[in-house]
Amino acid sequence: MEQLTNLIISDRELATISTVLLKLMNDTNATSAMLLDKSGQVVAVQGTGTRRNATTLGALLAGVFSSSREVAKLLDEKDFRNIFQQGVQENIYTTMVEEQWLLVIIFDKLTHIGLVKVLSKKASDELGRILERVRTDTTRTKSSVLNLQFRSSVEDTIDLLFRD
Repeated sequence: MEQLTNLIISDRELATISTVLLKLMNDTNATSAMLLDKSGQVVAVQGTGTRRNATTLGALLAGVFSSSREVAKLLDEKDFRNIFQQGVQENIYTTMVEEQWLLVIIFDKLTHIGLVKVLSKKASDELGRILERVRTDTTRTKSSVLNLQFRSSVEDTIDLLFRD
């Protein structure tokens, strides 16, 4: 499975993703919404509360999601596609988008989880369509973006730095 780090998301597609997250956030009255790849890399984030901690939060939430999938295997489940974490003040709902990305919604205790589940499913489907277009567009992989001369120069520099 190709990781997001090998893909290029255009500014237009990133704006579309951000619009979907903002709409989800507004419709659910959430404090934040994030899109991550399964490794925890942040693709997009909406909401002021998580911006400064987005990288750390993304890595931790991806780890939680990954460990829950291992728990599912131990229970002879195919997998767990959603996680709901309930706190005193804030809750986190994480759901899988396609098989490669995670949609995270952070919301307070006044927001009903049922609303978050229904609207995150709709947003997940929309994000899935956008991300599938990105993934299937082979013209935008990093290997086609970096020219051969630049790649060769980088490889030569790395060789010089780490030679015996």
